[in-house]
Amino acid sequence: MTEQKAKFRYSALEGVIELEGSEEFISSHMETLTDLVRVVSRHTPIATKAEKQTTPSSGNDASVDSSSTDDGPSSDGIGSHPKIYSQINEKLKIISKVPGANKREKSINAALLYCYGAELMGDEQVPSSEIRNVCEEHGFLDGTNFSKIFDDNTTFLLDGKKGGNKQVKLTFNGREKAQALIKELEA
Repeated sequence: MTEQKAKFRYSALEGVIELEGSEEFISSHMETLTDLVRVVSRHTPIATKAEKQTTPSSGNDASVDSSSTDDGPSSDGIGSHPKIYSQINEKLKIISKVPGANKREKSINAALLYCYGAELMGDEQVPSSEIRNVCEEHGFLDGTNFSKIFDDNTTFLLDGKKGGNKQVKLTFNGREKAQALIKELEA
């Protein structure tokens, strides 16, 4: 009986993860590979079409203005919001007072600000534990109800296992809320 050969290949812009062997061998490693691909994908910068447009025939790269509109993060990163963000020991910090009438509102606003700041630094998703630390540092962590701040799936998208540390990402609606909150704080 001949064994079926299988192959798994992932590129992440030719960083390449490749696995070849029997179908049984590949199947047994798929879950691990899937997790690995997720991690690599989150930390691999993907150039936009505008960034890819260069003029190699002239010998110089074309200058592309990548400054943002209200649709996405600014090219200046967190430096464009010095009243709100700082980077200490390569970690994002919210240095402004987080508004809200109660712990829940403050926690939601902290999550909005932190996720948006992380996007400005190039991280599309952040661990919920980092947002929890922000709430703790600012003195409004409601530990028993913390996970409920992410219940609004029109604002936050979650990835991860139930009961564990989840990866949090802003939706388009969430990004708009974060931008409005930043404008309010900078006013």
